[in-house]
Amino acid sequence: MRMRQLALGLAAFAFVGCGPTNTGTGDPDAPPGAIDAPAVEVDAPVTSIDAPLPIDAPVSMPDAQELDGAICGDRTCTTPVNDGCGAVEQCDNGADDNCNGQVDEGCGCTAGAVHACFNGPPGRRNVGACVDGMQTCVGSGEFREWGPCVGGLAPANAEPCDSLDNNCNGCVDDNAACCIVELACPASGSLPDGQPFQNYVIDGTSFYSGTVASWQWTVTGGPCDRLFLTTTSPVVQTFTVTGANTPMMTLRPTLSGDYTVRVVMTLPDGTTQECTFIVHIAGPGLRVEMCSDRTATTDIDLHVYRSGTSGSRFWFTTTATGSTVNNDDCYYRNCSASDVPFANWGLANSPLAECVGGPEGTSWQTVGHCRNPRLDIDSINDNGVPENINVDAPVGGGTYRVMAHYYSGSASVGTQVARPMVNVYCGGRLLGTYGAAPDLVPGFDHSGGFGGGDMWRVVDVTPTVTGGMTTGCTLAPLHPPGMTTGYWVTDGDRSY
Repeated sequence: MRMRQLALGLAAFAFVGCGPTNTGTGDPDAPPGAIDAPAVEVDAPVTSIDAPLPIDAPVSMPDAQELDGAICGDRTCTTPVNDGCGAVEQCDNGADDNCNGQVDEGCGCTAGAVHACFNGPPGRRNVGACVDGMQTCVGSGEFREWGPCVGGLAPANAEPCDSLDNNCNGCVDDNAACCIVELACPASGSLPDGQPFQNYVIDGTSFYSGTVASWQWTVTGGPCDRLFLTTTSPVVQTFTVTGANTPMMTLRPTLSGDYTVRVVMTLPDGTTQECTFIVHIAGPGLRVEMCSDRTATTDIDLHVYRSGTSGSRFWFTTTATGSTVNNDDCYYRNCSASDVPFANWGLANSPLAECVGGPEGTSWQTVGHCRNPRLDIDSINDNGVPENINVDAPVGGGTYRVMAHYYSGSASVGTQVARPMVNVYCGGRLLGTYGAAPDLVPGFDHSGGFGGGDMWRVVDVTPTVTGGMTTGCTLAPLHPPGMTTGYWVTDGDRSY
């Protein structure tokens, strides 16, 4: 039999090509899983930037040919996993224990908390191509519960022939049509993590070497991207895609999180092959991002106040009404690359690679390193542009307070009501989302310039640091003094 070589573009794209005697064991991944928001396609020429990573040796795949059933064998799954459905829903495990299509329904939670969840029978979780999504605690009042499980990849209804266990039953390509498999979709868990502001290159010929008439890549981003799909005009996403209609696609993210990638390959005979998988983008330490439904017509600024301070504390300035910048508060006055003096919290600087690809990359090159903390994205009336503050090496056990300030866009109360949303990532994982629908921030409708206007004190973040690495965070959402629910929004009050 003639064999053809299939060279992989990413080190993680190892797979087994199913030949006539292949029993169908292979790596897990996902095509048709659950995706909440419509994907955004950007058609642009490929830029020659980061090259795909080679692996040690190519993988051989047999040419397709007619084979009878005796040679192919029975493709039936003889040892399927147990779905594990029970009679009672267990709380806070992110599973649909009773298999009613809902995850952790009726379970209490802390407002804004985010945890991993799975849209399928618990026995199929992390089996084959199945990947967890994320679930946010909703309800800003007395009663709070886990919202819908979004993102991730759920069990597929059908088993396409792509070298993966798409229905997550424990068997790869258990379909009579999968005698010869020429597609080897990458498994989500096998892909290397990427980083914000760095190109993530995927070579489609690494998992399909046959002749393709046309390529179509689409990418779906995280919470801010889902918000921008319905609130920006024209629609803008926080990431860019080049080569959307070529074999090689380059994703350039600006934010941490999970990005769902789908590629459809149309063959010369009009049939299609497709793969769906998740790419994880993870920045180090503590990353706080903020976006809103009115980015094009407002200036809403993100602030992070450092831990370990005592005495009288104020946002913006060292006193309640003064003008001396308070360097305990990281914001646009002291945390961008060009700010002098800058907020010096005594933390180690990060390598230039952590920030040189961002909007202020040239200025960071002049500095020669990335400061901690730093504001690497600043949005001033910019359609579809979030704000982002990083603390790459936070103090373990220290507490950092997050605040959003309405700087401009609604000089008179009520002129322009804005709905900011804040997401908190620790060690590359999303752990908190605040201000997302249905729990919108009320009364955020008055801008006041420097030190004035509406200020939303969002959450206190306490990182866990092990061996110099941020491994998690404890999040304590903030409420008005004396209250245990609601958003803490004040007007013109700089107090901590």
